[in-house]
Amino acid sequence: MSRPRPISHRWRVSWRHVARTLTGAALSRTVVVWSGPSQLDGTPILLVAHAVTAPSENRKTGDMLQLSIMRADMDPISAWIAGADGAVCPSACKHRSRARGGDGTCYVNKARLSSAWRAARRAVDAGHIGVPVEFFKGARLRCGMEGDPAAVPLDVWAPILSAAQAHTGYTAAWRTLPRAWSRYFMASVASPTDYLRARSAGWSPFAASASAADDQDYAAAGAAVCRAERPAAPMACVDCLGCNGSRSSETGRAGFHLPMHGAIGANVRKRNDTAAA
Repeated sequence: MSRPRPISHRWRVSWRHVARTLTGAALSRTVVVWSGPSQLDGTPILLVAHAVTAPSENRKTGDMLQLSIMRADMDPISAWIAGADGAVCPSACKHRSRARGGDGTCYVNKARLSSAWRAARRAVDAGHIGVPVEFFKGARLRCGMEGDPAAVPLDVWAPILSAAQAHTGYTAAWRTLPRAWSRYFMASVASPTDYLRARSAGWSPFAASASAADDQDYAAAGAAVCRAERPAAPMACVDCLGCNGSRSSETGRAGFHLPMHGAIGANVRKRNDTAAA
């Protein structure tokens, strides 16, 4: 059975006109927004926008421009297998590759990003790097479809996110980042204890819960169930937009939790619940 054709969100119609006017040409499906050294380990990386010319097929997020952080010299699946993901994933992330000492529970399907990485490399080789900040005016962005936003300087992110209509994003590097980052990104946490620590530090947390018992602890700490996971009336990220940091007028607002997902993460959660039964 074929997948239903993805449906454009209403923001895309007006944004497409702005983007085409700025570029003066037909839009590319994949655009290299920035290149430079990773703020995590100095390795050359790329900030790549994809799902530019067609709606995202991710049903949970809905139609958002996808922004990924990738090594410039190695596609995501190769980096993952080799344990070379430290350029785009902080050591504080427990979901990092097993080859680098993590749990290997990242939900991102690295293999599916290979075509976007190859397109980005072709753009780099052709000298097509960077777009005007206005390129993102009116867009709804998913920051960090692949990679952690902390790998890219905040002075790159800030004008992009100010131009955009809305965005979502998370960082596992919240313990060491300056407080200014919490305005734009959620703290990605992996335990109820870290959920409380992040809130006390002024971050709005988001948790991938490893068990039903953790679900209860997150709820007791004030975390709401991710709206995309609510069985009665699920809401796609593009419509919810709750995962956009603490905002300038708030500090440490209550965040969200959802069950660990992805093939490996879901199995880990299943084993934890079985062991606790």
